[in-house]
Amino acid sequence: MKMKKLISVLLGALMCLSTATFAGCSVTDPDNPYDGANKADTENTLDILTLNKGYGVNWLYALADAFTAKQRETNPNFEITIRTETEDATITATLENGLEYCKYDLFFTGTDVLPFIKSSMASPATALLAELSDVYNNAPDGDRAVKELMDESLLVAFEKEKENGDKAYYTIPWINSTSSLLVNDDVMIKAFGADWQKTYPVRTTDELVTVAEALKAKGISAFIHAAETHYYNALYEPWWAQYEGLDAVADFYSGKYTNASGDSAIGPEIFLQEGRLKAVEALEEVLTGHFYSASNNIGWNETQTRFMLGDAAFFPNGDWHNYEMAEAFPSSNVRMLRMPVLSSLGEKLQITEAQLCAAIDYVDGTITQKPAISDEAMEKIREARNITFSYSNYHTAFAASYGKGLNYAKEFLKFMTSIEGQRVFAKSMQGSTLPYGYDVSSDPEIWNGYNAWAKSCYGVAKSAKYYFRRNDLPLGGAGLVPYRMSNDAPLEVLLTRSNNRKTAKEIADADYAYYSNSTAWTSLLRQAGIIR
Repeated sequence: MKMKKLISVLLGALMCLSTATFAGCSVTDPDNPYDGANKADTENTLDILTLNKGYGVNWLYALADAFTAKQRETNPNFEITIRTETEDATITATLENGLEYCKYDLFFTGTDVLPFIKSSMASPATALLAELSDVYNNAPDGDRAVKELMDESLLVAFEKEKENGDKAYYTIPWINSTSSLLVNDDVMIKAFGADWQKTYPVRTTDELVTVAEALKAKGISAFIHAAETHYYNALYEPWWAQYEGLDAVADFYSGKYTNASGDSAIGPEIFLQEGRLKAVEALEEVLTGHFYSASNNIGWNETQTRFMLGDAAFFPNGDWHNYEMAEAFPSSNVRMLRMPVLSSLGEKLQITEAQLCAAIDYVDGTITQKPAISDEAMEKIREARNITFSYSNYHTAFAASYGKGLNYAKEFLKFMTSIEGQRVFAKSMQGSTLPYGYDVSSDPEIWNGYNAWAKSCYGVAKSAKYYFRRNDLPLGGAGLVPYRMSNDAPLEVLLTRSNNRKTAKEIADADYAYYSNSTAWTSLLRQAGIIR
């Protein structure tokens, strides 16, 4: 029966082959209620072009319904049109076509649009992107501005500095994207009973290894991965950030390190951050002997399907996961767990594993007695527990500077960031939310309708400190990734393949060896614009 289900799901997946795209598997939408292909582009029309992948577009239709009703109170001729696309490149190409060929005012996409931002800042007279600073400065509910509603760790991805020092904004996130460790509760309950988390809590990486060993003793794979698709970076990159802190991550993407004199300097020594090694060591320990044996020979769709079928207990993925799997697995028992904390962080803070676990319980609110550790250590653990991999810096909305409906585009974004708009979004999504301060858990009308998956996703998102690839910083914008070897294959594959297997140290050391003994570092700095 499991094999029949696998074949059935994989055949369906042929219609939505998923590569390592941020929103996951493409979907079609034949019932678009806002299809405006034959409608005129006028000042009374807001024309929207949106990505339709893992998160779908029902949230946008719901927002459009509510926004249209509000606008028609004063303008009965107001209309919205929505066109959906499954490729980001189509959306950005449509923006580039400009005024003569493009009627669209507002765009929702899932890709890096930094080149458009840079171009718009450099040449305002010919800018394709409209500046959205008035949206960020708007107080949608009369108290705090949008930029004050966003967590600072996410806001930094959207703030740009003009030559005169003023802050400017050109894109805005349309999803509170979170990625973390998923668990198939059916697997765990079958192995250890309904209260499995009492016996095997997953607060730290050491505890993750412990439960993996317990599963191995029962002949069950703890983890599964795909041969070519990167998804375990949702674990090891936040682990790196847990150990070093988000400021050190920003320094890495800026090419900065602290030298022996305690001064900030620029150099390939950025690759000597100890947390880079500690993170991959944890991944190596977690995976070794605990992964589904065929992982290095299967594709993404089979990996995801086998996880749902119970061939592995844990799998890192994003909050779009259950949207993609809903049709094939309408009654899945999968939840998102909060990020396990790197156990070596406890060693760095000079506390025991037991103290680290107690501190995490205190941060989570499951105990009220603060452990006997320093306030400084507690704050580092609090940040570490909440650091979450996010693609919100890619899942952005932006407006065309030339759009006839530009004013409506901005008003739509202001509505989206209001409590009313966030409620509409949350109710439609049944899981994911927007990053503008609305607490869906305190809204019984919506919260009581959420299933375990939806509640678990919000539990991660509610207190998230956002880790993301800092393409907004010089070296990140030049294409620097945390581990150069990931360009050859996913780290989960490098650590587990039978031939030419790499150790954690080899992976972590490869970057420094490459950039410190060649002209590659100078070339990278030049590409980043740090030197000429």
